[in-house]
Amino acid sequence: MSGEEVKEILKQEGIVLSDLARLMGFDSDQRLHSALNAKDVKSGLLEKIAHVTNKNICMFYPDTAKTIANDNSIAVSGNGNQISAISEKFIGLLEKKDEHIDRLLTVIEKLNKQ
Repeated sequence: MSGEEVKEILKQEGIVLSDLARLMGFDSDQRLHSALNAKDVKSGLLEKIAHVTNKNICMFYPDTAKTIANDNSIAVSGNGNQISAISEKFIGLLEKKDEHIDRLLTVIEKLNKQ
């Protein structure tokens, strides 16, 4: 994706480049402008932009954002590497959830013994 395409998407999303540069920790927005002058913007930069703006990375890939889940399941589209990364993050979140549940059960058991 070209820098011009990225800038257009950001504009449509109401994201101001100077604000985005500040959110990304750049000293000036010139560094961001330089990165967005590329003919092919690196996916790492797109991921960071999505992260700091609290947006879905799919905003940069409109053709792949057509996945729909109509229940509580997880729907994922992308190549194997993307799916693996998402799966790893999801598994990590599930493990943290289990740790929190175990802590709560321990607290409840201690309260019930008192």
